[in-house]
Amino acid sequence: MPTLAANGRSQLTVGLQLSDGQQFWADCVAVPAASRLEDTAVFDPIQAANHVKNLVQPLWQDQPATAFRPLAQMLLPLKESYNFTRTIAPQPQPAAGTVTRRGLITGFLAEEEVPEPRLEEVTIERPLHPALQYGLTAALLRAVAAVNRESIAALVAREYEETLAETAVPLQIALDDDTIQTARTILTTHVASLGYTTSKNNHKAMLGANGERLQRHVRQIAAWLPTVNAAFQPTIHLNLQDSFRVLFDNDEGKVLGALVGLEQAAKPFTLHIQNPVWQDSCEAQVKSLQKLKGYLAFRRLNLKLVADAWADSLADVTEFANSEVCHMVHVELPRLGNLEVGITAVSYLKSQNQSVLLSGKDNSLTTHIALATTPTILSGSPQLHYSEMQKILKVL
Repeated sequence: MPTLAANGRSQLTVGLQLSDGQQFWADCVAVPAASRLEDTAVFDPIQAANHVKNLVQPLWQDQPATAFRPLAQMLLPLKESYNFTRTIAPQPQPAAGTVTRRGLITGFLAEEEVPEPRLEEVTIERPLHPALQYGLTAALLRAVAAVNRESIAALVAREYEETLAETAVPLQIALDDDTIQTARTILTTHVASLGYTTSKNNHKAMLGANGERLQRHVRQIAAWLPTVNAAFQPTIHLNLQDSFRVLFDNDEGKVLGALVGLEQAAKPFTLHIQNPVWQDSCEAQVKSLQKLKGYLAFRRLNLKLVADAWADSLADVTEFANSEVCHMVHVELPRLGNLEVGITAVSYLKSQNQSVLLSGKDNSLTTHIALATTPTILSGSPQLHYSEMQKILKVL
């Protein structure tokens, strides 16, 4: 059914009904991804609702809801027909007529006639959109846990052969006054990382042409933290988005210079840098991060690189699992879509001794998955994650 998200935008909420009448619902969450092209990346709730009725319902109808993974895996090979309108850019046509001698001398030629752009209706075949797969598997996970009379955390740990956490997973929280004040009671005991995300626009004005304003901000954070608690030693996590691509054109040497300044500004705190480069493909991103990591080792820098851009599928995530490429990988559950993929990605990274930063949109669901898979750090709402973890741990 169509519903409204917290920001007022329309979204699709999907539900499963068991044979005993129980219903379980989840929102389809669309998250941008570097690897998905603009037109084909769009999530259309109306088309998605039709795909649920025509593709998913016949597949899951009358299936036993006793195990999560087999049903979730059924969605992976499905293809959907997606319709969208593409704008075809016009090609200027030379104007008819002759050019005068005076026009040639003065440089004024006959004006070209620019035709109007035309619209083209296009239909493509693609896998079920990640937003739809996320919503469907989120509802499925709740339903299967209810059938088995166990928590989602216990179900995930059992099916994926993981060991349930006995204590809370360390948290990363947003570095702003409101969040810090809200989380003050758990700040020094359960918060391992403070995250700061740069603006999406006006990078030179906001960060400085060479990142000097960002360095000043980090220096202020490092000076402020001891006033919160002298014993509090969190990691400072900077998500640069694509800002350094704009500032330094992905030149790893120039990026290294900026990172040296940021590490000095952050001392004595450890610094994590997410997306220090942002290339045009997963392959190029891997090579660029690997090159930059080699530079860090040569300069004996202690900061850690976090892969995020292009980690949009299980195949992508495995590319970043190599410790020679980066120090940590961000797994964003809605971006990977099907929770079978997201959970498997975390498990694989751990098997390769790669650190994992886990995040999601559904606080309760993400907390359960975190307690089952034990990522290095769980990012999100501090109080909601903490309260949910305490509630789950009491009954495990």
